[in-house]
Formats: sequence, structure tokens, C-alpha cells
Amino acid sequence: MRMCLPDGFFDGQQDNAVQTLKFFLMLIRPFWLSFRQYKEWLLLTLVVLFALAIVWVSVWITDWNKEFYDALAEFNGAVMPVLIAKYLGYIALIVSFIVCGNWLRKLLILRWREHLSRQFESLWLDNHRHYHLQLGNEPDNPDQRIAEDIYLLAEKSIDLFKYFIMNVAKLGAFVAILWQLSGTQHFVIAGHTLTIKGYLVWVALAYSVLCTWLMHVIGHKLQQLNIDRQHTEADYRASLLRIRDHAEQIAFYHGENSEKTRLQRRFGAIKQNWLALIAREFKLEIFSASYLRLSMFIPIFATLPMYLARTMTFGDMMQARSAFGNVQDGFGWFMDYYKRIIEWAAVVERLGVFLKALQGLDSPQTLPKTSTPTTHKSQTLLDIRRLSVHTATGDKLLDKVSLQGHQGQWLLFDGKSGIGKSTLLRVLAGLWIYHQGQFTINAVKPLFLPQKPYLPQSTLRELLHYPYDDKCQDDDLMMALEQVGLHALCDELDKEQEWGRVLSGGQQQRLSIARALLHRPDVLFLDEATNQLDDISAQALMQTLKDTLPDTLVVGISHQHAIKMMFDERIDLQRYTAHHSDP
Repeated sequence: MRMCLPDGFFDGQQDNAVQTLKFFLMLIRPFWLSFRQYKEWLLLTLVVLFALAIVWVSVWITDWNKEFYDALAEFNGAVMPVLIAKYLGYIALIVSFIVCGNWLRKLLILRWREHLSRQFESLWLDNHRHYHLQLGNEPDNPDQRIAEDIYLLAEKSIDLFKYFIMNVAKLGAFVAILWQLSGTQHFVIAGHTLTIKGYLVWVALAYSVLCTWLMHVIGHKLQQLNIDRQHTEADYRASLLRIRDHAEQIAFYHGENSEKTRLQRRFGAIKQNWLALIAREFKLEIFSASYLRLSMFIPIFATLPMYLARTMTFGDMMQARSAFGNVQDGFGWFMDYYKRIIEWAAVVERLGVFLKALQGLDSPQTLPKTSTPTTHKSQTLLDIRRLSVHTATGDKLLDKVSLQGHQGQWLLFDGKSGIGKSTLLRVLAGLWIYHQGQFTINAVKPLFLPQKPYLPQSTLRELLHYPYDDKCQDDDLMMALEQVGLHALCDELDKEQEWGRVLSGGQQQRLSIARALLHRPDVLFLDEATNQLDDISAQALMQTLKDTLPDTLVVGISHQHAIKMMFDERIDLQRYTAHHSDP
């Protein structure tokens, strides 16, 4: 799968534009094209209606401009109180429409973000995709794409759609006014008379097209710069989080200077990107500011001949100025929102690439199969048949492994370091997709205990229940803690903190064993689950497992001699290596 991003969206490369639109359709389909989202469609309709109401009141204000400036030119003070009251009423309407529309818009953004977040969270976590992505071409910083880019997609898409509709409505409403005010003009050029109807409309169109083209020439490189900005910012933030997560290791190594160098390098990339971004935006803002100031005078200059010829009143001139500005906004929507469109395109690219990567992962066809176990002692809980294990590059680690495991049996995967013991466990856990052959795990609740237990910030109660939703009684939780030698924690079940920092490596492994005692798995896989403990403590824990879970099949890996002696059968994986003859 091609993981590189396009160079630009509006750089004349049609394929990039088509790809971005395909990504956008792929992202919006689950939410906006579902019949269950009728409430969201209603919200969007209300947001658009409030936006159109603002345009509607703007038309009234344009008519008011004519009345006000005509009265001003005629020194007609009698009508001023009525005109001022009318104007204040228009302002009150616009303010109420803006406030209500924005409240509904924010609610809609939240609903879409929530839906997208759940969709990406499920895609990322289901079938171990979060792990499988790391084995291949993982897009950078998935956390940022889920936490930040999803919000930006919802916000920018709704805003761009809303303002596009507003500008189309403006164009429709004010073109008619401007066309009527323009009348029919006659120009003599080189002795020839040129008749133009609605010439103010054509002036607005020509001016907007010219400025839009110049805006594109100046700013088309902004999309890639914004993509790079999100990438460099996320890398810098990830480095800071990594330091926090590995503070003890860094302190032991006295690696602070090395980390400073790494952070400076990361921030150097941010600085380089930022300088390029502000340089490009500097040019863009010079043009935008000039365009904005000139736009204020173009309608004045365009209507000045008619005013001086007394074919247009001062009020007509001000009305034409207001209408011209709104028509120009309609024609120049792309230019006015150019930077936002570029940022939106960058967000669509990042999320589209991430979604494509998640959907492109091949689901492993040899995932563990589960069935309801019986109570017969000889039941086969683990059945491996001619299973070959490969590295990610295709090199064969183990060849045609075949074995069976039964209730109450303790099997040890043994062999020298690097032979593939832990990789074989990953295959059985459904994590490692580079394998051939068949295996079946006939268990309702298999449990894998890695060397370093996963301890998210949570209460001790929730950590003991992890990863299942079983709700054990407090007495059972405290008994499990006492069995593994953590009785001092019995009074802290509801205390939430970062237990991975509070507990030592050995205590964390004791807590992991306590999970097994509580969940009572049919099959328990241990990958160096006691290597942080001394042999006596490790033996005591293993004996507790044997006594408490007599019917559990235990498959383990250990380099501790005392622990190896506790297993019933040793599986020498050396005879399954690629260089060994078939068994």
C-alpha cells in the first residue's frame, strides 16, 4: 500500500484532487449516508437555514442603505429615528441568527466528531490493528489523527459547507440587485459603441477571477506545509511523552543531554516548517490585505461615472457598493476561504491515508478459534498442527510446529534466545500474522500475560479486572492481592493513579498474576511473567497458580531455572527450527 502523501491539492494535479475527494467521501459515508443520522441532517438543515436567514436580513440592510443615504443626502432628519430603529432590529435579528446557528453548529461538530472517533477507535483497536500497523508502514502519529484531525475534519467541513451555501445565496440575492442598479451602459472605444448590461456584475466577476488566480499562484504550497506542520508538531509532542513515560530509565542512564539533543532536533523541524509557512503566508497576507482594501473602492470607482452623470443617487451608490461587496464575496468564496480549504485538504489527506491503512490490513486467516470447553480432563485446549513462523521480512523462524495441550497441563516453550519463543506466543495470541499452518485454542477465556504488564492510569479495582468486564467482589479482589503478596494494597482499591509508576517491576508482575487468579482462564500464556522476581518469590507465585487454577492449561516461557522445573513438559523448539530436519 502506498503510504506517501500527495504534494498538493490545488497544484494543477487532477489526480491529487480526485484522491482527496475520494478520501472525503470515504470519511463521511458512515455518518452522513446512514438513515439513522436523521437528527444530524435536521441539525445541518437548521444551521443552513440560520445562515440563509442572515443573508435574507443582509438584503434588507442593503435596501436600508439606499433609504438611509438618500435621506442623509436630502437632510431629511424626520425619517432618521424610524431608520435607526429599523437598523437596530436588523442587527438584533442577525445576532440572534448567528448565536443560534453557532450553537447548533457546535453541537453538530460534537456529534460528528464522536461518531468518527468511535469509528476510528474501533478500526484501530479491533483485530489488533493497532499492533499490526506497527509491523508495516504505519502512518505517523495515529493518536494525533484520532484526537485532533477528526475534530478539525468535522469543524472545517461543516464551516466550509455552511459558508459555501451562504455565499451561493448571497450571489443569487445580490446579483439581481446589482444587475438592476447597473442598468445598461454604453462605452465608446476607438469609435465603436459597446453596450453592456449589468456591467457591475461583470466587473465583480472579472475582479474575483483575477484575484482568485493570483491567490492560488501565491498560496498553492500551503497544503503540504500544513501537512508537514501537523507531522512535526506530533513528533515533538510524542518525544516529550516518551521522556515522561521512561523517566526512570533516562535518569539511570543520565541520558538527559541526549534527550535534549533529540528534542532540539524535533523542534528544529518545527522551526524550519514554521519559517517556511510564515514566509508563504506573509506573501499571501500581503495580497489578501491589498485585495481587501481595493475591494472597498472598486464599486465606488465603478459607479462614480453614473453618480456624476446624475443617473444614480447617492443612496443608489451606497446600495450598489453593498451589493457589489456581497456579489464579490459570492464570486470570491474560493479565494476568501483558500487557506481554510488548504488546511481542510491536509486534514482529509491525513485521515484518509490512516483510514486506508486500517482498512488495507489483511485480517489474519489463522486467528485462534474458540469453542465451549467441556469438563473432561483430557480435553484438548490447544491444538497446533504444522505451524510455521516467519519474521516480517519472510525469514523462517520455526517450521512445522505440532503439539497439543490439555486441561491442567503445564507446557514450557524452551530454546535459546532469539529462536522464536515469544514470537510463537504472539502467533497464538493472534498478534503475529506472518505464519502458516493451523492452530486452535478451545477456550472461552484465554489470557496472555506479557513480561511487562499493561497498567493504564485507573483505579486498582479496574486494573485487576482488566481486560475482562468481570465484576468481582471486594473480598475476592483482596484475597487475590494477598495471594500474590500485595496485601498492602487492599485498602487502595478505589485509588486512581499511574500504578505503572508507583509499583516496582516485581509488584507489577504480581498484580498481573492476580488478574489470572481472578479471571480463572481456561488457557494461560506466560511470557517471562516472573522475570522481575527472585526465584523463591517466583516459585511461590507459580505454585499459587497451580493450586488455585488446577484445570487451567498453562503455556509459558521462562529463563529462570527454578520456574522451568515447575512445568510438566518441556517443548524444545530447537527441533522446529528451519535448519533442523522435520520432526
